[in-house]
Amino acid sequence: MSQYERMKAKNELRKTHIKRGGSAGKNRFVPESERGAGLRNAIVIMPVIIVIIIIAALIAGLYQFRSLFNEDMKGVERSRVTSSDDTALENKLLLTVNPENPIPSDFRTDLVDSNGIQIGRTAEKDLGEMLEAAKKDGLSLTLSGGYISAEQQQEMFSQEVSRLMTSEGLTNSNAIEKAEKTIPAGDHSERQTGLLVTFSSGSRKDFSETKEYLWLIRNSLKYGFILRYPEGREKETGFAYDPTCFRYVGKGNAYKITTLNMTLDEYSEYLTARNDKE
Repeated sequence: MSQYERMKAKNELRKTHIKRGGSAGKNRFVPESERGAGLRNAIVIMPVIIVIIIIAALIAGLYQFRSLFNEDMKGVERSRVTSSDDTALENKLLLTVNPENPIPSDFRTDLVDSNGIQIGRTAEKDLGEMLEAAKKDGLSLTLSGGYISAEQQQEMFSQEVSRLMTSEGLTNSNAIEKAEKTIPAGDHSERQTGLLVTFSSGSRKDFSETKEYLWLIRNSLKYGFILRYPEGREKETGFAYDPTCFRYVGKGNAYKITTLNMTLDEYSEYLTARNDKE
């Protein structure tokens, strides 16, 4: 057989294979059965791959959700702590202490020294700014009193009762009743909160007649202070008028109390009644 005939026969054989099903590769023939097996394998594998992708996405989503949830819960806890702290501070700022309302046994105040006088740390910053502002306005406003312990207060009270009995001939019960209007017994004075302070000036005048007093009446609320025992409001406060006593209640409360023309006692009762209705 010639070379030509051999090539012709080979081509005929190739054509026969193609007609029966198959394809000719570059170097070998690939039967249709093998091609079908590859397609079937791909069809089987694809759903598995899709399921794996879906599971991975779900796991990633769940992890992200848990992370966000944990952050949200941390935020809620922080909000609760902040809210609790704010409420505690507000209760302290608006606490009223008098012969009928002793200071709570669990009350604590963080004291700091201001020119030899102890005051509550809560009031320190605003008090310092107020004194500095008065100084810039050319006034001789001086902090003359602050925190007094229960023991010191009780000693002052006892001395005042004795004085009234001796100088005015009052009975012990009457002397106690009168003393409570100016120098209450231990645990019944707001001086123990560290938020009540007294002022003086270089003048020999009654403090209510000084420029320093007028300045305080006009400006103290800007720094969170109010006149604690105003004139003509003895019934509401339970104490005699004292122009030297100013109480720190915070700037927001000071503005509201002054605007409403209330004493601290009236404002506290007003808030309590409003909260009870809500």
